[in-house]
Amino acid sequence: MSREPADSPSVSRRTFLAGAAATATAGGVAGFVGGQALEEQYRAPAGPFFDQRSHCYWIESAGIEDTPPLTSLQGDQTADIVIVGGGYTGLSAALHLAERFPERRIVLLEGTRVGYGASGRNCGLLLPFINGAEAITHELVDADRVDEARKVFDLTSAGTGLIQELVEQRGVDCEWEPVENLMGAVTPRQEARLEGEQRMYAALGLEATWLSETELRQRVDVEGYRGALTVPTSAMINPAKLATGLLHLVRAAGVEVYEDSPVLEVEPGTTVSVRTPRGRVRAPMLILATNAYTHHLGFLRGRVLPIHSHSIVTAPLSEAQIEALSWSGRQPFFDVRSFFNLFRLTADNRVLLSGGDGFYYYAGAAVDREGHPDYERLSRDLRMLFPALAEVPITHRWVGHVGTTLDFSPTIGTVGPTDNILFAGGYSGHGVTVAMLAGRLLRDLVAGEPLDPVYDFVLNRQPPRAPGEPLTSAGFSLAKRLIRWDDAQ
Repeated sequence: MSREPADSPSVSRRTFLAGAAATATAGGVAGFVGGQALEEQYRAPAGPFFDQRSHCYWIESAGIEDTPPLTSLQGDQTADIVIVGGGYTGLSAALHLAERFPERRIVLLEGTRVGYGASGRNCGLLLPFINGAEAITHELVDADRVDEARKVFDLTSAGTGLIQELVEQRGVDCEWEPVENLMGAVTPRQEARLEGEQRMYAALGLEATWLSETELRQRVDVEGYRGALTVPTSAMINPAKLATGLLHLVRAAGVEVYEDSPVLEVEPGTTVSVRTPRGRVRAPMLILATNAYTHHLGFLRGRVLPIHSHSIVTAPLSEAQIEALSWSGRQPFFDVRSFFNLFRLTADNRVLLSGGDGFYYYAGAAVDREGHPDYERLSRDLRMLFPALAEVPITHRWVGHVGTTLDFSPTIGTVGPTDNILFAGGYSGHGVTVAMLAGRLLRDLVAGEPLDPVYDFVLNRQPPRAPGEPLTSAGFSLAKRLIRWDDAQ
């Protein structure tokens, strides 16, 4: 492994993107021309785009589209707590709240189907840390405050343990598979950065092993990488099955779940009023578990931004094909570029590939384009990474809506003019474990219990605000060009 100094945690891709967006705000409108042409031409209505079958392997495998939806909200109702959003955040919050306050009436509203958004469309990788905590841990390790650093790691990585508990103690069948993730390097600078990661994990008493290019290809025979670092305390799941398993537990705990109930309007106040097409529910407490869709309701506009992420999956591989790829350990893989590639095996041995540009559409519009160019790029990347799979057909292509912030760190706390509307989101691609943990933290906030000071870096923080159109689209166009350049360094 190279002996170049590792990148400082403070000089991260989060800081880089935030700086790039700020540059665009100051005078980057020219970036809107050309580079943003594809995104700009779609000014679709800013609402959920999942009005047809998803073509998502996970959602199909979980049977979500093959079962009738739960009833929609009808008429005027009252509740003690209303939760908007049937993804991991809303489901986790509902479960934790119902078990803490069994006497309270809790209503969960989902616009389409539970698990139909990003919670059912992600790659199903469980990774340590909340975004932003890794830099704090690095700083504590460098200051020889190792006990504090390990506490940060343990508390901000607790989402993995919550999912493991659901599997092992509560019978949730989500194809749980504890396995080391591999984090790859393309350039010498990325290799040096991973060397710094390895030192940090070692200081925390966790094993992370650097694999040379030769050693990596003995784990999974993939083209184009200098090597990879094993990531401890990680796993992979079927994300849609985690959502359906949570739904079963939530309903068993007494939560009333309504599907096909998109929220049209939220009226803040001492009693919050939430209106859907066929009903209304009023409650003294509202939790917005809407992440990438939150701006549609008028909250956190410009602070949590909707990014489109595309994925493809192949037909199942034979055992001979897996053996030929040296992939017997089944380790999933992602690289440290901002525009990364991520690939893994499913339970039935399909190859899933995701990553890439992260498309932002004008005014945060939601677009599901069947012939999107990212699908072709992913197909090319698949053939480049795995030449031996050139003849394996691609069976599913889908898009998900990721909630991100300009500095890539989430926010949890209260939003709006009153103190009785809570929110968690902006997970920036790390939402599986962080959203599960966020549900528990939201429970504690509702209960009036102070959170551990470890979480101060996300609690009630205001992410940087994007400037509005056309500057936001322009900023993303320019930032993407700069990040592509930075990824190559």
